[in-house]
Amino acid sequence: MIRQFFMDTFASTAISDFLWVAATSEIALSGLGLLIAVAGVVGYLPIVSTLLGGYGKVAKLVFILALAALLFLLGFRTADNRAEAKVLRADVARKDEVIAAKDFDLRLALEAAEAAQKQRDQAALRAREAQDEIDDYAQRVKARPNASCVLAPSDFPGGLPDDGKR
Repeated sequence: MIRQFFMDTFASTAISDFLWVAATSEIALSGLGLLIAVAGVVGYLPIVSTLLGGYGKVAKLVFILALAALLFLLGFRTADNRAEAKVLRADVARKDEVIAAKDFDLRLALEAAEAAQKQRDQAALRAREAQDEIDDYAQRVKARPNASCVLAPSDFPGGLPDDGKR
């Protein structure tokens, strides 16, 4: 609310932000606290109050106004810090969601890569088995005494098909 007042009063966001930061800075709040301490001593300590005479009533008023200003600024500073922390928590939560989604995508990609590797390994194993069968067959053909007959009934594992033409 006060920050919005500063922003509405001064058109430039940089100036309003600067004034708000200056008003709620450690130095400003410490100075206000020192003013409160001095005004409290002058206004409420009877020895000092009688020595300074008429300044006692003014010091009491300054004490009350400065204390109200300090509490006001501390309250808004705390509220601003909480609002900023809320925004940062929301930002972190959003980024955590993005990280979780990327992690899920990464796990899916790794699972797909593992499945593809298994399929490649199975295909390589089938290719080796097929090559072994081809090599065995080539050895059996070379070992036959009559090389003119290339095929024999043993070449067909289920036997020769009977198509009725023989």
